[in-house]
Amino acid sequence: MPPRALASAAGNRTTAASRRLAFRLLAPAGLLVGGVVVVPLLLAFYLSLHRAEPAVGGLLTRFVGLANYRYYLIESPLFWPAVRVTLYFTLASLGLELVLGLGMALVLDQPFFGRPLVRALVLLPWGVPTVVNARMWEWIYAGANYGALNGLLKTLHLLPPGQDVVWLGFDVPFAGVPVLGSLFEWLGASRALHMIILADTWKVTPLVVLLFLAGLQTVPASLHEAATLDGAGFWQRLRHVVLPLLRPVLLVILVLRTMELFRVFDVIYILMQYSIRVLGVFTYETGMKFLHFGRGSALAFLISLFIAGLSLVYMKWLYTDDEAEVKGR
Repeated sequence: MPPRALASAAGNRTTAASRRLAFRLLAPAGLLVGGVVVVPLLLAFYLSLHRAEPAVGGLLTRFVGLANYRYYLIESPLFWPAVRVTLYFTLASLGLELVLGLGMALVLDQPFFGRPLVRALVLLPWGVPTVVNARMWEWIYAGANYGALNGLLKTLHLLPPGQDVVWLGFDVPFAGVPVLGSLFEWLGASRALHMIILADTWKVTPLVVLLFLAGLQTVPASLHEAATLDGAGFWQRLRHVVLPLLRPVLLVILVLRTMELFRVFDVIYILMQYSIRVLGVFTYETGMKFLHFGRGSALAFLISLFIAGLSLVYMKWLYTDDEAEVKGR
């Protein structure tokens, strides 16, 4: 056999051996992912196509096809109000987190005395467990006996001694304004929902700050210097230099936070139980309280579809200009 053919055969055997070794090394992780992620997803999808009710010894299932999905999309009087409340909660929280996160990251990116300590302190709220965070804000928003926020306002003489604000009430902002009040009422944007947005934003904003700060570290200093020499001010540098380079980080933040916000459950359930019916609470109520496992599974997959749709919108919005430039060349 010619030397070149021998070398080719040896190379093929080496490649095949490498592939077998890689497969053996990845097999345990693949089995774990399949058992923990894929199998439950397939089971949930199976249940979403059935009417599944608990019975002695297991589940009583009956195939109904897409009836569970059709029920929520067309017939249910609670589904679309839950979608509106969830969408408002997601977009309002995202906007607040992006503004606060980018502003704090820009400050922490500048050199000043004690910056490492400040960076560490900023991350502390992110380390608070979600249940602890919810209970803490429940005490902050509580009434006259031990409500920290009402007590602070009274101490600062911003609230009369005999008056208390019901922070977790269901009154709608701008209720007296004809169009705006009706819009907030249609969205389910009550005072309690806004207070929960503040509580959740306080906990998660450090993560957004960390991601933005990591992105700012990749912006070359030479670009700032060149823009400054051209007469660009802070806002011009931010718009034309920093933000375009932060697009990949912004996409990660938008997708990650949308996934978490659109399926929010814990902080709303702990503070308000079933009073504010976002999609996560609605799914839990359907599947775990009323034991309609089929409809609950269908709701879970509808939430995934909404998240996927929003993620596609983000990717289209953030990469349209780049694709146009590439096509123009």
